[in-house]
Amino acid sequence: MDTLLAKDGTGVVLFRTGDSVKGSVIDANPSQILLELPGGTTGVITKKEALSYEVSADEIQSGTELEAVVIDPENEAGLVVLSLRRASQDATWAELNTMLEEERIFKVKIEEANKGGLMARYKGLKAFLPVSQLTPLNYPRVQDGSGTAILKRLQEHIGKNFAVRLINVDREEGKVIISEKAAHDEQIEQTMAQVKEGDVVKGTVSGVMKFGIFVSFGGVEGLVHLSELDWGHISDPAKKYSIGDQIEVLVIGKEGHKLSFSVKKLTEDPWKDKVKDFAVGDVVSGKVVRWNQNGVFIEVTSDVQGLFSLESFGVDDHTKLKIQEGKSLSGKILEINLGSHRLELEKIEASDEK
Repeated sequence: MDTLLAKDGTGVVLFRTGDSVKGSVIDANPSQILLELPGGTTGVITKKEALSYEVSADEIQSGTELEAVVIDPENEAGLVVLSLRRASQDATWAELNTMLEEERIFKVKIEEANKGGLMARYKGLKAFLPVSQLTPLNYPRVQDGSGTAILKRLQEHIGKNFAVRLINVDREEGKVIISEKAAHDEQIEQTMAQVKEGDVVKGTVSGVMKFGIFVSFGGVEGLVHLSELDWGHISDPAKKYSIGDQIEVLVIGKEGHKLSFSVKKLTEDPWKDKVKDFAVGDVVSGKVVRWNQNGVFIEVTSDVQGLFSLESFGVDDHTKLKIQEGKSLSGKILEINLGSHRLELEKIEASDEK
């Protein structure tokens, strides 16, 4: 705010509420600061109004020049009542508006957390970082989506420094809204432009769910579905992975900003070794272990199963099957199905099971 000074007919400098004035410190003590102002008048800054976001009252010495805002042109003692705190706020709000226009990236320290997001402070002004504006790595993804679990995850960020960008500054409403995602926009676009299917990338586990894990790298995030975690069966990803784990993944899908990863495809499928001695056309036998809408399964070896189609038994509904578990069946291999980990079989033994 520009300095606004006026003089009366006697030449005495008059001050108005809201004026920004500069003065030299005459005396500073724990309860107040006295300033010599233009025109020979004296200004006073109380302890409350001495709290500045750039200057510590304890560091102020006689002779120090300060800029403050007039909050009372003249009190009962004839002193001009000033606020160092308000002057600092004015400067900070002006700076924030400039930073918003310039899309400047800066760092803040997280001080508080609530279910809606995180609270930080910039030169004394509170700034709110909504959950929706967090990067994937810091987003509070939880299994059941409960508010308690979300808050617990958010509280883990207290004390950390975040790179952010302003997305809303409103002095009248007292709002300062910041975004971590916006600060990484350029990085995210660069990552998405460079990454492609078949790439192997190193990332950080950012979420562990029942249906898989989320992995974040370069400001973006992708899902490793449960079926892509291991060649074997994993019932609970949380038993193998934790948030923060560093892992390598293979990019197997890219659609817009949506990525799909695989962990198991980074290694050779062990099932290939288990069927290396089988070939299309071979005849195999085994006992029935189960049946469903896909057909009848037999156990060829302890690690290999074969599948007969329902049509092999003359039915189109597995509930119509008349077959016993443990019965021996033989069939010719039509296909070694690596994707489904089974042998597709043609029934060759005459049978009346229906």
